[in-house]
Amino acid sequence: MKETLETAIGMSRKWEARDAGREVAETAIQKLNRPPDFFLLFSTIHYEKYGGFQEFLNGVWDVLPKGTPLIGGTVPGFMNNYGCFSRGASALAVSSTDMDVAVGVGKNSKRNPFRAAKQCAEMIHNQLKDTPYKNKFLLNFISGPVIPSIPGVGQKKYIRSGFVSKFALQALGLSQKLMQKGLSREDEIFEKTVQQLPDYQMILGTSMDDYKGIKNYQFFNEQLLTNAVVNLGVATDLDLGVHTTHGMKPTDLHFTITKLGAQRHAICKINNKPAVPEFLRLLDWPEGFLTEETMLHTILYYPISLRRQGRDVPVVTPLIMKDSILVPCVIDDGEVSILTVSGQDLIQAVRENLRLFNDIQPEFGLLSTCMTILQTLGHKTNIIQEELHSYFKDKSFLLFYSAGEGTYSKDNDITYANMSFNTAIFGKQETKK
Repeated sequence: MKETLETAIGMSRKWEARDAGREVAETAIQKLNRPPDFFLLFSTIHYEKYGGFQEFLNGVWDVLPKGTPLIGGTVPGFMNNYGCFSRGASALAVSSTDMDVAVGVGKNSKRNPFRAAKQCAEMIHNQLKDTPYKNKFLLNFISGPVIPSIPGVGQKKYIRSGFVSKFALQALGLSQKLMQKGLSREDEIFEKTVQQLPDYQMILGTSMDDYKGIKNYQFFNEQLLTNAVVNLGVATDLDLGVHTTHGMKPTDLHFTITKLGAQRHAICKINNKPAVPEFLRLLDWPEGFLTEETMLHTILYYPISLRRQGRDVPVVTPLIMKDSILVPCVIDDGEVSILTVSGQDLIQAVRENLRLFNDIQPEFGLLSTCMTILQTLGHKTNIIQEELHSYFKDKSFLLFYSAGEGTYSKDNDITYANMSFNTAIFGKQETKK
């Protein structure tokens, strides 16, 4: 039988949760001639206050054929064939006669990331181990960070009190285990997933709210979850590729991490001096320059190129606690450098990424990128949408903004970075004449 492949983008900008759920499913399903083989669903957090996410999912399942594999969750925004949005819901529906699909879930991702990753990966493996299709892909979607509320302080990204900072750093591990709050540990989950499924090409993303880091949700079939990792596995004869690019450039500002803390998540000293004052000195910023209000509008442009298990890991500083810099992943000590990035650099990274797929005639694409890029580019985000539209033309694509992202392939190993642009392209390899 001749292969048939159909894809569709679902979209809703309605305010009420159940109405939006119905519409995002209807606008996708009506474009397909047969039921979808999988349904990826992303939504902004505002539906929590307009009916709730269980009602949102109920609306989706009012329309979506029962049993359709579905995963997804909350994100700060998304981009598709119709534009870029920071409110609403979008879906990617794919139907194919030559594709095997599996979904997996692992719970308590902050408390025990390795167990959650293992459970999720085993579900994918068991469902696809006998597939006849040669190319395997995985979307690894993980519950993002939740900033703990500190008594007398609240949920802050910049804590100036030395006593409170010391307490918070010491309590980080306990907070993750007991309350499942804190860092999302997506780097650990991603690495464990790669160990379990080394033959899969992967794209990583994390669930988030509207930048606040208060709560995020994951969708798994009809279930509404928190603190979970959900996976979509696809086996197909389509050619596919994944790749990560970023626009961050090295500077001549280098320093040596001489003391780590908080299970290697905190830079406590650089050049044998308290980390934050020394960081400010290197950037020639005065004391007090960074505040809760101004931090995101300045520090975004100066990521740090850290090291993790021999790999470069460019990250944006998410939290500062008095004299310590908290980073989103487990890192190594030693010499690192400060990077710089501009809006034009970020746009150029998108172009560079898509050029790598010039030999693939795309059928559809899934993309993850850092939520800080949405903040950094502002209205210039439309330029990225135009670049994607030019590449995909009338083919479906869905990009979701994330709080931690990356890709994996055997050729390029694990790439994990903030402020990055990550693609998974499905299509047909063009034969060279």
